[in-house]
Amino acid sequence: MKKDIFGYCIHKIQKIQSFPMKKRYQYILFCLLLLIVYEVYLVVLYKYKDFQINSYLSYITAENGKVEESIEKKKERLAYVKTNAFLDKIAKTSQNKKNPGEEVIVLVTDEEVEEYKRIDTNKQMIGGIKQETSKTLGMTNGEKWMYYIFHTDTRND
Repeated sequence: MKKDIFGYCIHKIQKIQSFPMKKRYQYILFCLLLLIVYEVYLVVLYKYKDFQINSYLSYITAENGKVEESIEKKKERLAYVKTNAFLDKIAKTSQNKKNPGEEVIVLVTDEEVEEYKRIDTNKQMIGGIKQETSKTLGMTNGEKWMYYIFHTDTRND
């Protein structure tokens, strides 16, 4: 009988001691799993940020290429504008001038001559900038306010 009680007590003691150990291991396991999930989250987050940075760099590189191409075109245009051939062309088309020793033969109608006289020298030099007329040109102050607020033209066309 003493063996039964002794065995029973040892069994109870082992059960009591193992129970807190199970809880401790479960807590440690939970913490480790939480740490692993957090590290996976960080890896995914940094990979996403790396992807964003790389895509932004490729966009900036492409834009840089476009800007460099535009600069080259403008340098070529400037080099052309500085030549005597361009100045000669401007003088002939807009100011009806001619070089010494040249004879001018007009093969156009009088209407076309008048049209060529109206060519703006600055417009040719800049490269043909389009000027848009204002949408509020000719509106009264009240009509302009209506246009800005409601985006509707209240003028009678």
